[in-house]
Order: sequence, then C-alpha cells, then structure tokens
Amino acid sequence: MEQLIASGHPPAAVWNYTPRQIAGFLFFSSKRKNREDASRLSIGAMAARGDPKDVKKQVEKLGKD
Repeated sequence: MEQLIASGHPPAAVWNYTPRQIAGFLFFSSKRKNREDASRLSIGAMAARGDPKDVKKQVEKLGKD
C-alpha cells in the first residue's frame, strides 16, 4: 500500500483497490522505477567518464520540453 501511495495514488483510493488492481499497479510501478534507475545510471556513467561536450548536449536535451 505504501508503495502505491508513494507512487502518487490517493490513500483513500488505495484501500479500495482489488488485489488484482494492486498487483497490476505495483507491477507497472516497478517497471517504471527500473527504467528510471537505468536512465540515471546511464547518465551518471556518462557524466563521470564522458566528454564534457556530450554531457552538455545531454543536459540540453533533457532540459527541452
């Protein structure tokens, strides 16, 4: 339940979810977190050992809406 609330689900709604809904939301939340972690790791590695020009280009790319 806490993970769903931390992911942005309203606390009142979480308590009314069915077990299947909870499992589905947790599955997709876990997949999203893994993708975000992989992205952070990739960017961190590039920043640590990459060319400053490439790092600047990536920062500009991420800053665009």
